[in-house]
Amino acid sequence: MESLDLGGMARHARAATFATNWKSVLAVDASIGIVVLVIGLAVVAWVGWAGWILAVAGAIYVGLVGRRFLQWRWIRRQAGLD
Repeated sequence: MESLDLGGMARHARAATFATNWKSVLAVDASIGIVVLVIGLAVVAWVGWAGWILAVAGAIYVGLVGRRFLQWRWIRRQAGLD
């Protein structure tokens, strides 16, 4: 990884970034956030505010996985893998 000219993005590069199944890794990661989001929405029916906290946390997590997708895609393109 050190030989790649990634600049400040090098700190975001992990071994999974260069794996052939990198999209699957991110899909599984995003599914965790989706499950938390769905559970949060289900809890809204019983507790209300606590469910919204879980739902927002799940949505933020999915958003962060989306951001990581964009970072990894850029890193892979810089490395000539895509």
